[in-house]
Amino acid sequence: MLYNHLQVHFLNVDHGDCTIIRHPGDQHRDEGRISVIDINDWPEQKAHVEEDDISSLEYYLQFPVKDDQQSRLSGIRQKSQISPEEYAQEYLNDPIEYYSENFDEVTHKIWRFIATHPDMDHLSGLKRLDEEIGFNVFWDTNHNRERDEDSWYEVYEWGDWELYDDIREGNTGHDNIQPTRGQQKKFWEHDSIEILHPSPEFVQELNEQNAELENPEYNDYSYVLKIQHGTRSILLPGDAETEVWDDILEEWGPEVLEDVHVLKAAHHGRKDGFHREAVEAMDPAYVIVSVGKKDNQDAYDNYRSACSDETEILSTRQYGRIKASCTHPSSILVDKAEPDGMALVNRHTAVDLAMLRHA
Repeated sequence: MLYNHLQVHFLNVDHGDCTIIRHPGDQHRDEGRISVIDINDWPEQKAHVEEDDISSLEYYLQFPVKDDQQSRLSGIRQKSQISPEEYAQEYLNDPIEYYSENFDEVTHKIWRFIATHPDMDHLSGLKRLDEEIGFNVFWDTNHNRERDEDSWYEVYEWGDWELYDDIREGNTGHDNIQPTRGQQKKFWEHDSIEILHPSPEFVQELNEQNAELENPEYNDYSYVLKIQHGTRSILLPGDAETEVWDDILEEWGPEVLEDVHVLKAAHHGRKDGFHREAVEAMDPAYVIVSVGKKDNQDAYDNYRSACSDETEILSTRQYGRIKASCTHPSSILVDKAEPDGMALVNRHTAVDLAMLRHA
């Protein structure tokens, strides 16, 4: 039977990204192809999870505990009430386990892995994904980033970068491609993937700029992908910043964004990923933020002011895994792993908190 839905799973991987897409089936594959966009492999496989390693744990601990027997607030959570390991096990998604549990009926391995840009919070777990599940096609931009193991940030596995580099160098059996704006081929056309950014010229110019910098930035290499289903679309912009949005609006005009129903907030919902003109052109029904710790660059207020009052702004930090399902050409349904919010089980208000503080 032909699978005719589109499902987009925004995983809760703390401060990083992992999005899994099950595309509708077609004449080539009834069950649909699977795309994985970025990965941040949390934390089951790490021998020791430290409190500081999970940025969303600080957010979780600031809220009151609900006493289920008495249905009241019984006190602010204490660090001793949940260990980092327990929090990670309960609330964070291990991408490999999540895939195995939710896509077990899909007989083929992952069709494509898309690396939006070469930062490790988007590549952590690549080796494990390849070894335990496997993927055929690898998308990547033609950037010029290099890494040195001697200066490696130890929270990440060097083996993930080694595999990434080997794929890019053609040393594996993967089909490594570097598609850019305006290109279209059979399978991603069937999967209704449109590349809005980057163009070859943009990548070349960015490579030249970065070659002159002591501390180059790589966010603007990010793929900005538009996934269409019927009259609605979902926009996935990686860590795109202002220059990317300016380029999209100049090349395509705001019209290309007007059918966006679900926007994944760029750069984990930070201000440098927010672009008012672009967001106002979309006025999406949902803004999804994949984030751990809320910092002083959080752009919630910016999104709130740029969108309609009806727009829901949802973070994986608060709601866990968020899934968008397109079962009809003109509608998208959004499901949250923690429907009432991870910390505020009863949606306690500021008044509740004030009462607790003065009790």
